[in-house]
Amino acid sequence: MLSKLCVIIPVHKPMLSEDEKLSLLACYRHLKTFDCFLVFPEGMPVDQYLAIHPRLQPKPVAPKWLSSLENYNRMKLYAPFYQQFSGYEFMMTYELDAYIFSSSIQEHHGFDFDFIGAPVFEGYLEAGPDAPFHGALNSGFSIRNIKACLTVLKLLKRYKLKWKFNHFLYANFAALRRKLRKEQDAIFFNYYLKRFYSGKSFNEDMIWTQVVPLLAPSFRTAPPEIAATFSFEVNPQRLYESNNGRLPLGCHAWPRFPFWEKYIKRESVPII
Repeated sequence: MLSKLCVIIPVHKPMLSEDEKLSLLACYRHLKTFDCFLVFPEGMPVDQYLAIHPRLQPKPVAPKWLSSLENYNRMKLYAPFYQQFSGYEFMMTYELDAYIFSSSIQEHHGFDFDFIGAPVFEGYLEAGPDAPFHGALNSGFSIRNIKACLTVLKLLKRYKLKWKFNHFLYANFAALRRKLRKEQDAIFFNYYLKRFYSGKSFNEDMIWTQVVPLLAPSFRTAPPEIAATFSFEVNPQRLYESNNGRLPLGCHAWPRFPFWEKYIKRESVPII
């Protein structure tokens, strides 16, 4: 029988900032009944993390995966990474600029979709207060269905050959361009998929929430209105008001937004 949830906390440096200590302490308070894995470069000291969250389970990975943001995004689309956690139904990503307010995951729709995270607005981190939803979801504080992700990763691998062949035809045979442009669906010309397949930098949450639903319509991502009950990132005041004055389960990138000063009290977190 599968366990319900594992929590992965990806880190790349041995020392924590004061805000990261607060984030990890909140994780310990509300998620310590789940298996929490510290994903870190093999060989890096992790004493400070264990001093705050003594139930952390160290999960070292090859240093290359956390050597850059680009490689981290690729790790989150690497099937063997998910296979390590195949004994769980769901995986929560808890980056250390996230903050969780309670352990009521089910009540905040955490297990209702194949991917749920904070809704993204047009303009991303620079979105104005009236910006429309982008349609994507942020992965910094998110939950995904592991079995569904592994199924999709196999599909992405198989589709790559077709994608490359059709792009070769499109690039080299002018007479076929109009036909290909007319016949191919939106995924063929998708900006994020092109960057993924071409080896360029990309954000993995854009693949999961903007590409995967086109390739695999059965993959269920949370609509933004429901996602806002789970997490806020940009425009937290607006989301709080639309959420009838209720906090979400958690939030991402909270140090960027003064809104959180009322709800997240900065306190000294001793390191043993």
